[in-house]
Amino acid sequence: MRTLRRGAVAAIALTCAFTLAACGSAEEPGGSEASDDMMSESPMDDMSESPMDGEMAEDDMMSDALDFTATTASGDTFEGTELAGSPAVVFFWSEMCDTCADTAAALSDVDGVELLSVAGKDSDPMDDPLADVSGVTQLEDGMGDLASHFGVMADGDVVLIDDHGEVTHHGPMDPMEIPDEVTSLTM
Repeated sequence: MRTLRRGAVAAIALTCAFTLAACGSAEEPGGSEASDDMMSESPMDDMSESPMDGEMAEDDMMSDALDFTATTASGDTFEGTELAGSPAVVFFWSEMCDTCADTAAALSDVDGVELLSVAGKDSDPMDDPLADVSGVTQLEDGMGDLASHFGVMADGDVVLIDDHGEVTHHGPMDPMEIPDEVTSLTM
């Protein structure tokens, strides 16, 4: 039995080693080299460094975070670049979300930021918990592209973007902390 386990462990280790070696290859099938500027799924993952000084290029982060296009609930096109120069809060919700009502209530009282409310998959934008809040831009995300862009993993997640276009938070947020977190964006 012990020999069988050692053999199985060795086989798994070899499989992992070959898989990792293949994943680390600089060439893609067909012999062409992999592109260094492939688009990542989330602007949070694409923290590229400037080749000159080793620091993250601020313009790259801004263009990544604000580089999206979405459809509003009324069918118009919304470009993320419209947020340039303004702090913003992006709230991802769905009708099945247990915490979204509390988060929406906290967000309804914030001032000084652009507020985007994103209807998740299988959600009707007309059921938006922020529909009655003045100045909210309602967006649809039925395919999950916007959630993927920001690295959002669950309904109820909040993305905070400062006035430089830098994502300062993405993920769940305690509704009690929202006013302070949003205020920090406007300072």
